[in-house]
Amino acid sequence: MMKCPKCGAELSDDTKFCSYCGTKMETIDPPPVDEKAEVSGTPQSESFSTYSAESEVPKSLSDKIKDKASEQWHKLSTYGKIVTIAICAFGLLFLVALLLGKTAAAVIAILQIALTVVAILMKKQIIKMPQRWLHIAALALAGILLVPYMSLFSTDYGDAERFAWSDILLADVVPEPDSLLGEIVSNHDDYLSVYVYKTTIADYNEYVESCKEKGFTVEADQSEHSYYAYNAEGYKLSLYYTESDSKMHIGVDAAEQYGTLVWSDSAIASMLPVPTSTTGEITQDDEKGFQAYVSNTPMDEFKAYAAACADKGFNIDVEDYGESYSAENSEGYKLSVLYHGNGVISISVDEPEYEVSVEIECVENLIFSKYDVDVYIDDNLEGTVTHGTTETFTVTLTKGTYEIKFVSAEDDEATGTVNIDIHQDELLKYKISCTSTQINIETIAGTIPEHGEDEAPMPQSASDYKYDNYADVQQELADAGFTNISFEILYDIELGWTEEGEVDSVSVDGKAEFEQGDIFKKDASIVITYHMPVEDDPNDLAATESAETEVTETEMPDAESATPASEYELAFVRRLSSYSLYIMFDTDTKTAAQFGTDDTYLYKGPYTGDFSSGVTIAWDHGEFTEKFVYQDGSSIGTYIDGNGYEWEYSKCDPGVAQEVLDTRE
Repeated sequence: MMKCPKCGAELSDDTKFCSYCGTKMETIDPPPVDEKAEVSGTPQSESFSTYSAESEVPKSLSDKIKDKASEQWHKLSTYGKIVTIAICAFGLLFLVALLLGKTAAAVIAILQIALTVVAILMKKQIIKMPQRWLHIAALALAGILLVPYMSLFSTDYGDAERFAWSDILLADVVPEPDSLLGEIVSNHDDYLSVYVYKTTIADYNEYVESCKEKGFTVEADQSEHSYYAYNAEGYKLSLYYTESDSKMHIGVDAAEQYGTLVWSDSAIASMLPVPTSTTGEITQDDEKGFQAYVSNTPMDEFKAYAAACADKGFNIDVEDYGESYSAENSEGYKLSVLYHGNGVISISVDEPEYEVSVEIECVENLIFSKYDVDVYIDDNLEGTVTHGTTETFTVTLTKGTYEIKFVSAEDDEATGTVNIDIHQDELLKYKISCTSTQINIETIAGTIPEHGEDEAPMPQSASDYKYDNYADVQQELADAGFTNISFEILYDIELGWTEEGEVDSVSVDGKAEFEQGDIFKKDASIVITYHMPVEDDPNDLAATESAETEVTETEMPDAESATPASEYELAFVRRLSSYSLYIMFDTDTKTAAQFGTDDTYLYKGPYTGDFSSGVTIAWDHGEFTEKFVYQDGSSIGTYIDGNGYEWEYSKCDPGVAQEVLDTRE
């Protein structure tokens, strides 16, 4: 044993630091004895050499830290080790309390750390106390504080209070629980919600059985921690148990009382089948949607009603989950039918939602009014268009009229507005120009007005079609849904800038003026008038051929007729610079002939189909079939060759064509 020269504490001989005051102790170590060398007989120099080689192996940083920590730990006395563990443990408790939001527990942990530090200071006599055992008392108190710390992590019952079951307005409907400590959330004669605390799982299961004995067995649904059921009077019981908090929730809903149901004849209600039950309530019936509750509808009738809705057209994007059925119809209306229990179902229909894409091009100014533009739809900010750029916004809207408002991001007095009428998905395009006082709007593609199934909107105005190629105009009108399109040809191109096939005008039922979006019947008579060269005029050619025939008659007086009768009822010609191509149709025998005036070929073969949608011709050369489209009353037919190329043929006199054919046969 040895004594500390500073505080006089008795210490063991191998102590290097006083555990009471921290004074370093002076010790004399005996010279090391190399027992291995003595036993093995290895010379001292050889042993030293081996040791030096081993000591030169470098250690990793983690090994150095581990060695240092181990060295420091072994230097500590038993008391020092205890307080070190205590501080680490209390620090960890503080972090846990902080992370879990337990402020009071965090304060207790800080107090524990403080008491431990005070105990160390008293042990080292930095805090001098007359009673040397007080440091042990401080450390013990820090340990005792673990009790209130842990209690703060036990179940928190918040606003729990003891209540009297007689105060519950629906006390005669459900049985009384064993515990009356809890929290009453709602206490009415038609609804009860109460939490019952200090309830074990056994208490909960016993209460479920009591509810069953009370009559709550209709349409029962039970799991490990929940129970739902109705009684004969229609009261709905909802029980669920939270094991971690040892609490049970009791919920009771009184049966809804419904009167006589008179089914609506509104537009949306007419989309639905009428329920068989005559008791219920309609809660919404307007242009935005429809909703009704129907009672006295058991599960089998619910399923039958859902099937009837499918038969009425609600059979798109179907989701059928047994107690719920949802779907859309072809117009986009969304149906939802739910079984709520106890014979009550809900029926709701929401109006369609449409995707509207708005493309906005902001014309860039060079110097002034270079502001950005905020875009609002019915006062809802949809985004901002940076000056000089094009932005596209996509929104979901229901049927109705909306206002698109463009507002300067710098001055809300500079605005511009345009109204849109939404009844389908739309792709809108606008070009805006910024000035100091307002925002000018040019509609590139506006909304399409609502129309019937036998109607179609005009893709463009009459003036927009002028100067376009007639074939492009015909295709656009056909794509829009128009079916009765014919042509008038002006053979007036001699010299000038007019191109072949350039549109002069488009008329609808004789009306030469119309605007984009105007609604017409799909079978309205549309006439496209376009320009062609003078030399392509078939009437001039017929006159020339007639004159030639007259000369022939003079020269050959024995001929019966200059123009022989033709077995073909329809004939068409395509005149090229050095020769012409003919195609003829015998509508009685359903045969066709194709030939040219240059003596290069002569094809014949049967055809099938009708001219309005295109007849298919099987030529006798057998390589491929080709098509020919002709609208009755038109002067133009379209020949579609085997490669898919389209060629325009002008209608001509079958007798003239027959005369050319006779020279080939």
